[in-house]
Amino acid sequence: MDFFPFDYRDPLYGSILLVAIIFILSFTSYWWGIFKSKEEESNVNKFMKKFNQYSGFNEYKEIIQRKDLPTESAVLMALTFEKSGEYEKTIEIYSAVLKSVNEPQKRKDILTLLGKTYYKAGFLQKSREVLLASLKIFPRNEEALTYLIVIYENLREYNKAIDVLNTLEEFGNEIKEKKLYFETLCIIHNKTFKDEKKVKKLISLGVDKKIVQRKLFEFLKLNKLQLDSNILKDFDFRNLIDLVWDMRIDKFEEELIEKNSLLKEIFSAKGELYDTTSSDIFELNILIKLHLLKDTSANMGFRYTCRECKSVFPLYFYRCPKCQNISTAEVGTILIGKNHEENSLIY
Repeated sequence: MDFFPFDYRDPLYGSILLVAIIFILSFTSYWWGIFKSKEEESNVNKFMKKFNQYSGFNEYKEIIQRKDLPTESAVLMALTFEKSGEYEKTIEIYSAVLKSVNEPQKRKDILTLLGKTYYKAGFLQKSREVLLASLKIFPRNEEALTYLIVIYENLREYNKAIDVLNTLEEFGNEIKEKKLYFETLCIIHNKTFKDEKKVKKLISLGVDKKIVQRKLFEFLKLNKLQLDSNILKDFDFRNLIDLVWDMRIDKFEEELIEKNSLLKEIFSAKGELYDTTSSDIFELNILIKLHLLKDTSANMGFRYTCRECKSVFPLYFYRCPKCQNISTAEVGTILIGKNHEENSLIY
């Protein structure tokens, strides 16, 4: 040990040794990850080349049905086609696999995959039939149940969606917000209810809830019904600012505007009021200042962010298009410039 400039019992020696070990492990882990990634890619390429030797797609199905190909390999091939958007081939592969598989667990899995593919391809009725068949084998199939809810929503069969949600609740899932969402849809799309009854039904769900507030306000606005101050007095207009922005001040009762500071700020930012000179919301504050200077070159824009997956969209959503969560949209305000105006302070 004489060739070391310090004793091996020196704390500095231990620190250097520890750093060296960490470096070696990190370096090895990094290159091992690259190696495994390339190996997996190579295996997939070899797998696909194996099937390229056959002249027609029908031969693939015959191979699967003769059980000359493991189920896992057939599923991998189907997923590859699905990723490239070739849903017809994906469906044919899953259908062929079903004819060769007898184990309940595998049949349940393949039926679920087939149902999801039909859904992605736009065949909602067929997707529903297949997923229901999967649930007959394994009723606690949460993935199939989740897709069924989305399908029933698209088919406007909201009561059935609620039934499925009740099933998921038995498995310990939180369904309160989702159930409330479908209850509002049941009311709004009930053709036997008149508008007045729909409003009363929505109010009975609880106007303190975010989903109910927005659905009710949208309904009143769309059907040009009275914006009653008694109904709207406790609304959180921060979450409705995009709906209010394109409305005229005369659509609201004076009493409501007088008691709601945010409504005052919104209409001051639009130049319809002049008794508010500032706002805690940056964009509203800028627009208010500009209107006081007689500058109308700027306007308000909106963007909608999913609270769960953080994806941003240009239109409001009740169900996130990316992560499928319900009631996770947050309304964001942005300043946008109008066409160039002379002496504008916004460029």
